[in-house]
Amino acid sequence: MTRQSAQPFVDAYPDASVRQSFQSAHSSIGAGSAGHWIKMAGILSPLIIGELVKDNEKRWRWIRIASVATALISEGFHTQRVLQQRREREEERREWHR
Repeated sequence: MTRQSAQPFVDAYPDASVRQSFQSAHSSIGAGSAGHWIKMAGILSPLIIGELVKDNEKRWRWIRIASVATALISEGFHTQRVLQQRREREEERREWHR
């Protein structure tokens, strides 16, 4: 005896290919790249600040400021990306339900 599911399978995207081609990969030079440069700035800032600021107290103060600033900027970019993805999903849902 064969089992059947309660609901038939309906392909929501019949025109979409199963595999994603390399040329249309979901990577961009935009926000993703900016996030990369912000992380690099956060990593390299202690080295650069150490070379530019000679007073120990000022050096550590600027390193802490750079650390907090890069973390805040990185979180801002992440939040922006999440909001954009939510908007896109909501638009897809609206189009699909029409």
